Amino acid sequence: MAEADVTVVGGGILGLSTAYHLAKAGYRVALIEMDKIAACASGSNAGLIRKGDPVDQTDDCIYAGSYKMYQDWAESGELGCDIELHEASVLHCFTDEHVERMKRGLWKRRLELWKQSGLHLVQRDEWTTAEPHVADDITWGIETTTSMINMFRVCRGLAWAAEKYGAKIFTYTKVQDIEVKGEKVWKVVTDRGAIKTDYVVNAAGAWAPTIGRMVGVDLPIVPAIGTALVTEPTPPITRHMRLLYDPLWHNPHQPFVVNSTDPCQRLGVNTEIDRHTMEDNYILARSEHIVALPSRGAKTRTEPETLKCIAEGAIRVVPKLRNIHIIRAYAGLRPVCEVDGKPILGAVDGVAGFILAVGIWHTGMSYGPMCGKLVSELIQGKGTSIPIDALAYSRFVNTHHFPYIHRFREA
Repeated sequence: MAEADVTVVGGGILGLSTAYHLAKAGYRVALIEMDKIAACASGSNAGLIRKGDPVDQTDDCIYAGSYKMYQDWAESGELGCDIELHEASVLHCFTDEHVERMKRGLWKRRLELWKQSGLHLVQRDEWTTAEPHVADDITWGIETTTSMINMFRVCRGLAWAAEKYGAKIFTYTKVQDIEVKGEKVWKVVTDRGAIKTDYVVNAAGAWAPTIGRMVGVDLPIVPAIGTALVTEPTPPITRHMRLLYDPLWHNPHQPFVVNSTDPCQRLGVNTEIDRHTMEDNYILARSEHIVALPSRGAKTRTEPETLKCIAEGAIRVVPKLRNIHIIRAYAGLRPVCEVDGKPILGAVDGVAGFILAVGIWHTGMSYGPMCGKLVSELIQGKGTSIPIDALAYSRFVNTHHFPYIHRFREA
């Protein structure tokens, strides 16, 4: 494809949604992905999504917009497959020590937030759904629900739908350079040829800074590795679809402690146990810590020490998992904005036609569909249906102090 109106770099949920919405609007779209579709963060998660609130803050409005899209896609079959949108029961697990800690500090604040959402601590013998295989010292819980999708089907379905509307998708293709002419993007050079283009959308995830440097844009994005184990198919061991257990030290906004001698703290490991009824297996997760980008391609190697900590955490919460075989281990890189941990959306001053859609960390599957639509609206010259000024690149231009990531590095 020698020419395109828009060239999207990145085959994750954000890039795919952008390509889908633009192609559906009649634009000539080329999507470039250096590996396969959903090769990294978008294919390395449990598929949880947030419903949000369409009349609340920017984040919640974006979540609500994405959730509405998932509902529409599930009902219409627009993506050519069942995306497996469903509700899942959740149990947050606590020990007596957790409950004592909730009287003060971080845990007190977290309990207050749960209460504001109408969620309350309940003793084990009063849980709505019993969990006979949970460790004996887990004596308290908070029961709630969440929404889930099959992230692989969503991503591959978006690719299929984008191509149906005329987009050209080039996998296993690496962007080597972006040429600028007269302060405007002009050409994307790949290892399979060049594409003349009016717009470039940088949706390259953890690799976004590499793409940004090609046009002289410095992006404060660093890669955080997330890791998971997948069990063999098994009869249900848990009755809730999802169990969560945070160690007493764990802070979701500061998930790892760089210099800790405890490997779980240093690697940012807490426990998530997700049961997938479609495949009858469990996903055991998770980790979170800053790493370097792979030296070649998108392949992110798992870390034996991290896998060990995740497995031990899952067994600590549900001892019966000790006897279940692991059939797969995988890792993906999440792009963390080291300024404030928030996404970066929109145009860049000084490089016309260069659009950012990067920095979505924990909430990619919740953010991705709506953010793709917002980027497409921006390119079409429409006002965005949700204000995105708070997520603009300009919020930290000329800023050299990155407080968000310093909380990790100096902890």
